[in-house]
Amino acid sequence: MLYMKFLLIATICLPIFACTAAKQNAATSSASMEWRVKSLEESFLNFREKQRLEVDENSQNRVAVDERLKSLEAQVAALKNGEGMIDAPVDLDEEPEKKGWVTDLKPEDEGWVEGRKPAAVSGEEKPWAKVPGPPAVIPEPKVIARPETKVAKKAPKPGKMVSSSKAMYDTGLGKYRAGDFEGARGVFDEFIMKYPNDGLVPNTLYWKGETYYSQKDFTQAILTFKEVTGRFPKHHKSASALLKIGMSYDKVGDPDNAIFYLRALVEDFPKSDAAGLARKELARLGG
Repeated sequence: MLYMKFLLIATICLPIFACTAAKQNAATSSASMEWRVKSLEESFLNFREKQRLEVDENSQNRVAVDERLKSLEAQVAALKNGEGMIDAPVDLDEEPEKKGWVTDLKPEDEGWVEGRKPAAVSGEEKPWAKVPGPPAVIPEPKVIARPETKVAKKAPKPGKMVSSSKAMYDTGLGKYRAGDFEGARGVFDEFIMKYPNDGLVPNTLYWKGETYYSQKDFTQAILTFKEVTGRFPKHHKSASALLKIGMSYDKVGDPDNAIFYLRALVEDFPKSDAAGLARKELARLGG
């Protein structure tokens, strides 16, 4: 009897429980769907907002690029018109410092060898520091013989000296010996221009180099002495010029070039007095 009552109660309550569970499941499913829809809507709105920000940023970048291009075009146009380009003035009239230092008149004298200390190495840039090859041999200018024409010579006026290449050469040499190196160099330059084919041109070039050497302008001295050896390689003054080139390189602290030119002197003019001095210098320099 008790069993029958329990079965009857279960039969009545089971449909009620089933209906209630179904309603709960339907409500849960509806809430889940609504949440998913709202989530999708929020994602879509966020995407649209991000897209709008990117469009604004691209627009701003485009404006900045356009302004930069306009500025560059204006600068290019200004450069084409020659605006803003001013050359810095260069002072070409600055004279080298006059030291008043005088060397021996003849390179064969040995006074400069004894007790001389090597010059300190200069920290300045040395455009001549590279070891050059053998001196370039430049042929002496040929003198074209012209047929002699008899011209009546005018007798010189009384009291007026007749100008000559020898007289001009002696004038320049006298100024050098008097310590007027600038004046001597001016006379030597005038001599070379006026008498380019004269037999004293090698001597004149050599003493022009000595004016620079006496003023301790060793760079210009090297270039001038090299002009002697280049244009007149067989002339006896080339031996003295090679000696002074080696000495000048030694003065500026370049022993490699000094040894190079002193060796060239000994090989090309082995019996000259300058070669004897060069051998002493090579022994001192270890060359």
